[in-house]
Amino acid sequence: MRLLTEYMAVPEVNVAVIAKNSVISDKPVTATKEVETSENKNLQLARLVEQEKLKLIDSLSQFPVTALWVLTKYEQACDKSDEEDSTLSSELIELLKNIKKHYQSVVHDIKKEQYSVKETKAKRRLKSAVQEFPFAFEDLVKLVDIISYAFKYRGLSFNPEKIPAKKDGEIINKRLNKLVGKVKPSLAEQFKLMDLHANEEQFLFLSPQDMNECLPEVILAENRWLGFRQQLATANSKLVLFIANQYKGNFLDFDDLVQEGHTGLLKAVDRFKYRLGFQFSTYAGYWIRQAISRSLSRSERVVRIPCGQIATINRVFRAKEELILKTGKEPTIKVLAEAAHLTQDEVNTILSISQTAIALEGFDDDEDDQAFAPIDFLEQNVFRHSYSKIAESQLQNLVNAAVKTLNSREAKILCAHFGIGTDDQMTLQEIGTELNLTRERVRQIQVVALNKIKMRYGEQLASFL
Repeated sequence: MRLLTEYMAVPEVNVAVIAKNSVISDKPVTATKEVETSENKNLQLARLVEQEKLKLIDSLSQFPVTALWVLTKYEQACDKSDEEDSTLSSELIELLKNIKKHYQSVVHDIKKEQYSVKETKAKRRLKSAVQEFPFAFEDLVKLVDIISYAFKYRGLSFNPEKIPAKKDGEIINKRLNKLVGKVKPSLAEQFKLMDLHANEEQFLFLSPQDMNECLPEVILAENRWLGFRQQLATANSKLVLFIANQYKGNFLDFDDLVQEGHTGLLKAVDRFKYRLGFQFSTYAGYWIRQAISRSLSRSERVVRIPCGQIATINRVFRAKEELILKTGKEPTIKVLAEAAHLTQDEVNTILSISQTAIALEGFDDDEDDQAFAPIDFLEQNVFRHSYSKIAESQLQNLVNAAVKTLNSREAKILCAHFGIGTDDQMTLQEIGTELNLTRERVRQIQVVALNKIKMRYGEQLASFL
């Protein structure tokens, strides 16, 4: 459940006081300036990041296509996720239902051509519902891309003269030109996924006049938000270096540790709530350590184990060490399961997947060339060598071809006596009884048949010996 304090005016602590002239009675009194610490700077930047992000969401909520894009993306994720492993929380599902209800209400009014105050109220309710949705970083950037692409796709042109600041005009032109030839395919897929052809262009992206007025607000709000976000991340880059230095000597290089730490820092920047009064460095340290520890758990094993399972593995081994220290002997599976609060089957699974993996064929950097690899000690009884399969197949084809050159009685005697094409072998006496011949006559016919095969296929059959 969302914290109530998120929307309450919690007093901001450790914020630098900016000196201003305050009038008490008739004479101006100059206030003393406090020294701005790094944590004060973090809180100020976090406040600016959140303010600009809210402005960006407010600007994007004016476009109904934002509601359609949210429903298209997250409702599909909700349908694909199982009940046991749901990727969407119940609160998020309620927000999606609220957005869908207001969006359908606006579409219904437009289809009936009710362009009255009712439509304005419906759009206002849809805008409020969209503003409550917790957008991720990728969502906001993608939505700005879609709206900017639609602006170019509709053939509209931006007039820099309407923007008072020349620098802002350059920012808007640069953002629009960024889409040319780079992200068109992905945006075209998004347009196709949202089925924009079934909706009115004037409704989803507003009228050309309204879009010309709203687009600069969207782009400038995004630029300020990304700028403050980058400043906050840059101001705490030394914190990433400090924490990454504590994980040296593991399976990753220091540069990789720093890179993983920065991903955690960016998550902290996007999730930090300055109104709660906590220090940013304390909050960011958790996300940085989590990102680095998870990257180490992914790289330290040949076979990757999920991070949640690794926590269970650590719990089992901690319980095992405690039992060894108390009792002085190796605990049984039953005792270990009771200490770790798991079932015996779960403990057996944990112990089996936590084993160290070694190379089956050894390592290339072995100093001793005569060293044996694990594969040298394993007997292979399942798979046969490919050469043996090929030789057996060719031999079978050659024997079948040789038998076909004999007459029916000779072929039957050879196949019955040597078990060709059958599972059982018969003696000469049994064959003679079946064919109403003497044993000696059967032997003579067999000798004649073998001589025929020897004359025609003797050399080829001898090559298989």
